[in-house]
Amino acid sequence: MEWPIFYRNELQIGDLDSPIGICTLWTKKESILENIPRGGFLICGNLRTVQGINPMIKNILAKPTVRHIIMCGADLMKTGDALVKLFENGIDENGKIIDSPGYIDSDIDPSHIEKIRQNVQLIDMRGRENEVVEKVSELSKTEASQFMEPVFITQLETKPATIITDEAAFKVRGSIDEAWLQLVDVIMKFGTEKESEYKIKQKEIIDLTVVVEKESEKMAPWMKVTENDLKNYYANFFGKDKPAGVTYTYGNRLMNYPLPDGSTFDQVEHAVERLQRTPHTRRAIAFTWNVATDKDAPDPPCITQVVWNVKNSKLYETATIRSNDMFGAWPLNAYALRKMQKEIATKLGIGLGDLIIISNSAHIYENDWREAKVILDKHYTGKVVEFKQDRNGYFIVSVENGEIVVKFLTNEGMPTEHEFRGTKAQTIYRRILHANLISLMDHAAYIGHELARAEIALKSGTHFTQEEA
Repeated sequence: MEWPIFYRNELQIGDLDSPIGICTLWTKKESILENIPRGGFLICGNLRTVQGINPMIKNILAKPTVRHIIMCGADLMKTGDALVKLFENGIDENGKIIDSPGYIDSDIDPSHIEKIRQNVQLIDMRGRENEVVEKVSELSKTEASQFMEPVFITQLETKPATIITDEAAFKVRGSIDEAWLQLVDVIMKFGTEKESEYKIKQKEIIDLTVVVEKESEKMAPWMKVTENDLKNYYANFFGKDKPAGVTYTYGNRLMNYPLPDGSTFDQVEHAVERLQRTPHTRRAIAFTWNVATDKDAPDPPCITQVVWNVKNSKLYETATIRSNDMFGAWPLNAYALRKMQKEIATKLGIGLGDLIIISNSAHIYENDWREAKVILDKHYTGKVVEFKQDRNGYFIVSVENGEIVVKFLTNEGMPTEHEFRGTKAQTIYRRILHANLISLMDHAAYIGHELARAEIALKSGTHFTQEEA
């Protein structure tokens, strides 16, 4: 089997007989390797998220001659802290890294984690990147002896039939945690299985749209991030300044966008000023994509633009994300975008509207499929949907003078011009659907149910009373 198993194209391979692995966290690996000869190390790569620890472990198990891991670089997501905790404390009975929010995949035997902890040395050189060359030279004198038999962890070969659909632009609504659970379910069911540029399979939906329309009182138990993760992510990725060694941050591109004359431009401040002058403007927009530098870049920004609009004295924010790891990255980006929206709404002195996130490529990578299923089985599959108010309005169904009558009202109880009459439930519900009045599927199901009851009452001559949803 080819090695490394995961992210082969994203990793820099050196001497296969070397015992040294180099983990550069968020810092470009090329800048760390600049003065290290190819024969001085075995493998080098980034480790941007806690989820990335799992493919790292699986790669080590497949080649257990790795005896040293040099960890260095900018630790924007505190992933390095999680790796340190793994080596210091191990994992609990649930696969959780002790004293860390990270989890180890269930297909990794806990005894193999212990063998790695006992036989592989993690060397924390964060903040001492200038000493890495010397450390590599020192460790290169050690032997790359095998500490266990190789273990190759692969995906299950047997799987149920795939649901094939050409559908695009699925829409999900709710709070961030509700929406995340639902979008994971949608992608796992309907995502097209295909290759990715990282040489790992993905399930992908094109233009999945999430409408964040409310707040959560507290972090849901199925979320894989903590409050500290969110604060740290926002501070590092949505701040104006860019840490040394990092290609870009969203905050730096949004608030320090590089102009051709060498100056920078604060797009967020400009958007706020424009909205203050002209609340109905459609030009409050900010871009992160820089054609000159990003068109051929190996790691260009994923969030490409953010647009702000004011409606009914509320600020709406729409973010477009060209490539979105919905399992690992979406929650962090959603919370950060929502926080930015709140800050801008406060500056404008107006209310908070919806956050709309359009993910052009909404995907979940193969190494996360197993954990996604575990989370869905525990928190989503088989549950009963909570009936929500359709923000478009609601229907009153009655039987009057030998026909079924359906009236559409606003949520404030005001009658509208939309009224439907007839004797056949099927004809009426099709006319209602054609009128584009329903935005939620559960409301469509409810109306179909009530119309069927009304038709039965009409035919049997019995009294009809509309039931609660």
